[in-house]
Amino acid sequence: MLALIITVIILSLIYYLTISKFNYWKQKQVLYPKPIPLFGNFKDYLLLRKCIFEVADDIYQKYPNEPYVGVFYGTEPTLIVKDPDYIKLILTKDFYYFNSRENSGYHDKEVALRNLFFTSGDEWKIVRQNLTPVFSSSKMKKMFHLIGICNGEFEKTLDKKANSTDTDLRTLMAGYTIDCISSCMFGVNSEAMNNEVNIFRKMGEAIFDSSTLRAYKNITRTIWPAIFYNLGQRLVVVEVMDFFQSLIESVFKEREYKESNRHDLIDFMINLKQKKYIHGESISKMYEQPKTISHKVDDDLITSQCASFFGAGHETSSTILALTLFELAKNPEVQDKAIAEVDAYFNKNGNLFYESVHETPYLYACFNEAMRLYPVLGVITREVMDDYTLPSGVSLHKGIRIHIPVYSIHRDPNYFPKPLCYQPERFLGEEKQNILPYTFMPFGDGPRICIGMRFAMMMMTSALMTLLRKYRVELAEGMPRELIYEPGGFTTQIGVKIRVKLIPRQ
Repeated sequence: MLALIITVIILSLIYYLTISKFNYWKQKQVLYPKPIPLFGNFKDYLLLRKCIFEVADDIYQKYPNEPYVGVFYGTEPTLIVKDPDYIKLILTKDFYYFNSRENSGYHDKEVALRNLFFTSGDEWKIVRQNLTPVFSSSKMKKMFHLIGICNGEFEKTLDKKANSTDTDLRTLMAGYTIDCISSCMFGVNSEAMNNEVNIFRKMGEAIFDSSTLRAYKNITRTIWPAIFYNLGQRLVVVEVMDFFQSLIESVFKEREYKESNRHDLIDFMINLKQKKYIHGESISKMYEQPKTISHKVDDDLITSQCASFFGAGHETSSTILALTLFELAKNPEVQDKAIAEVDAYFNKNGNLFYESVHETPYLYACFNEAMRLYPVLGVITREVMDDYTLPSGVSLHKGIRIHIPVYSIHRDPNYFPKPLCYQPERFLGEEKQNILPYTFMPFGDGPRICIGMRFAMMMMTSALMTLLRKYRVELAEGMPRELIYEPGGFTTQIGVKIRVKLIPRQ
C-alpha cells in the first residue's frame, strides 16, 4: 500500500511539473493553442513525426492575423513571433534583450558549444568583433585562389560522372564544400571529393547526425538542459572535438606557430593565440555606452570556433547547392537563364574570379529563391535576456523563449505571391525592392546574421558556375518532385537523396 501511495505521489508531482507553466500565456492575455501535458504544442516534433518548423507552420496558419502566438515548447512558454515589425525589434533594434539563441546559461557545459552559434552576451560579442575581419571582402578575395584549386578538382569529379543517370547531389556537394573549407580554413587537403569514406566527411556527418538518438539528445538539451547535463550527456561526441583539436595543433606546429601567407582561418587563430587575450566592447542597451572588455584565448575557444565553422559551413552550403540544382532540374526554363548568364561570364572573363559573385545576379537570385523555399534554419530561436515589454504592452520575463518561424514567413503568400513556385525573378530589379524587411532571412538578420555569409556565397557561386559551364541537370528516374524533411535534423535536412542526371552540354 505504501509503495502505491509513493508511486501516486511521484506521478502526481511529475504531472504537475509538466503543466505548471501552462497558464503563462493566459495570464498575459496572449492567444495560444491548448497544450498537452509534457508535449505542449509540439507533440509531433517531440515524437519525431514532423520537423520543428513544420509544427510551427501548423500554428502559424491557424492564427493568420496575429502578430505573435503563445505556445508551449514541451513544458516551456515560447512566443512565436510572426509580424516583421516585431521581428525587427527582436533581431536588431532591441538586440540587447534578445542576444542569445536559447539556454544561455549552458553553453559552457561543452567545449563544442563555446562558439559564435551558441554563446551570448559579452563573450559572444567580443569573439564576433574579433572574428569578423576573417570574413571581410578583402580576405575572401585573397582566399579565392584556394577555391580555384578546389574548382579544378570539382571539374575532374564531374567529368568522371559525365552521363551519370543517378548522381546524389548531397554527397557530391558535401565533398566539394568540405574540400573548400578544409583548404581555406585549415590549410589542409581533405580529399573529400575523391573519397566518400573520408575522416572529414565522417566528422561532418557526426556534427549533423540526425539519428533518433541524436534528435532526442538535442530536444532534451533544448527544452530541459538542466536534466540533460545532470545526466552527464553531451550534444557533440568527444571524438569530434578531439579530431579538430589534433588537426589544429598539427597545422600550428607545421607553421611553427607563425602566420603563413595563405590568409586563412588558421593564420588568424595563430595570431589570436599569440595575443593570449582579445579585446572589444561589451554588449549594451541601445543608448548606453559599451565598456571595453577582454577575453582569454585558450585552446578550447579556438577548437570550438574552428569546428563550428567547418560543420556549419560545409553542411549548410552543400545543402543549399543541392537544393538549388534540384529546383533548376525541375525548372528547365530557369536553368536555361542560369546557363546563359554563366556562358556570358566565361565568354567575357575566361576564368573564374572573386568578382563572379557580383557579376552573376541571376545565379545569386537562384540561390536566394532556393533559400526562401528551404531556409537553413526553419525556426530562428532567441531568449529573453532581461525583462522586456512588447509595444502591445505584453511583458516577457527573463528566460522566455522566442521562435521566429522563418519557413512559414518565407512561404507566406502575403509576402511572396505564389510562394510554392520557384521564381528567382523575385530577387531581381523592381521585384526585389518589393520584399519587405524581415520577411526574407536566409542567413538570419541583425547583429547575429551569419558571419560566414560572404564565404558561403563565394563557394556556392563557384561550384554552380563550374557545373553549369559544362553540364545540365535533370531529375533522375524516380526522383520525387516534392521533398520530405528529416524530423531530427538540427538544420533543414532532407530525408531523401537528391538524385539527378548529369548531362554534358553540347
